[in-house]
Amino acid sequence: MATHTLLRRTCDSRGQSLIEFSILLPFLVMLAFGVSEMGWLLLDQHVVTKLAREGSNLISRNTTIQDAETALGTMSARPVNFGTSSKVIFSVLKKGATTGTANYDRIFLYQRHEYGAISGVSKLTTSGSGAFGSAPDYIAANSDNNTGLQVTNVASDLIAPRGGMVYVTEIFTTHSLLTPVNRFGIIVPTTLYSIAYF
Repeated sequence: MATHTLLRRTCDSRGQSLIEFSILLPFLVMLAFGVSEMGWLLLDQHVVTKLAREGSNLISRNTTIQDAETALGTMSARPVNFGTSSKVIFSVLKKGATTGTANYDRIFLYQRHEYGAISGVSKLTTSGSGAFGSAPDYIAANSDNNTGLQVTNVASDLIAPRGGMVYVTEIFTTHSLLTPVNRFGIIVPTTLYSIAYF
């Protein structure tokens, strides 16, 4: 009789453990997916950030924007691919130094070039629009007097001396999911963005 009772208790505890494990399993899977996806996302964001910094570094060293575009294209690694899933926007901001002009002592877009296969809008907003020349430098037409080139969302003391410049690179890229974490209601961004100022 004691053996029979002991056997039933053992079976009952195994059944209880199995039920507890089946209740916990979805949470453990979701946790594993979340950790894996977060690591994948951080790796992709790191690549995008490093590439944006390198773009700003290149154009700040008297490299033409055309040459910087070519260099970034050869340096890019997954997830960045300007031919299929990414975009780069090069901008050179300048503080007006010519007295008597509309952009004197104002920060404006002096150079701008966009390249890539996906859509993405620069976070540097202007009060209007302007035309930019062709390669290799993409210099704004009538930059001293076109008030539409004035950048409206940067601090006026970003560029201290008149005539000074700040070099900006923005990169957008798509992020593909590694796991089906979105099926659990966890939202992971599908587009990554980075901006670098030099």
